[in-house]
Amino acid sequence: MSLMAKPLPSARPQTCPEPSCAAPLELPYLCGTCGELLRPPPGLNHFERFGIAPSMDLDLEALEARYLELSRKLHPDRVLGKSAATQARALALSSALNEAYQTLRDPRRRAEHLLAVHGGKSAEQDRRAPDGLLLEMMERHEEVDAARAAGDGERLAAIEREASAEEDAALDRARSLFADPAFPTPDLLDAVRLELNAANYWNTLQALARGEHG
Repeated sequence: MSLMAKPLPSARPQTCPEPSCAAPLELPYLCGTCGELLRPPPGLNHFERFGIAPSMDLDLEALEARYLELSRKLHPDRVLGKSAATQARALALSSALNEAYQTLRDPRRRAEHLLAVHGGKSAEQDRRAPDGLLLEMMERHEEVDAARAAGDGERLAAIEREASAEEDAALDRARSLFADPAFPTPDLLDAVRLELNAANYWNTLQALARGEHG
């Protein structure tokens, strides 16, 4: 599976602004023909930085290949000797590309970003949890504390595996909601938020079992 390209919005420049080039642009911040680095438009999301359509289903090998390709083109070493503004732009674009890649390669972070792209609420704006989950989290945290106090590494590893499976299940439910033909209605946006909150709880439990929290 390859990455699905997304055309530039018509309101953005469609061709390279360099008079000697004027080639069609595939990305809003980089001319693939002459290599000119452009000022990115405000509000550029992580999918747009790769020139792909927003989706939960990404070919991670293709994403990595695209990341490496763009990283080479944006590397600050390519603009050594050019103006300070151009060097600063290369550094900023390279940093933003790395952040976009780290987000999109992780299913949970990708889902959070995809929800934001569609105008959904963040975890800080909507902290709801599915029915019964908070009580279950309290019990699971107690299990972790007891296993750690007993030096039971096998039980801690089992809790981590169980939490990972629950996180994957919540993300699968979110993926199905994203794929609903009616998405993004307000009800579906709220339903995705609820599943991602669940995924976040299970992700935190995994970290706790590894000794990374608390």
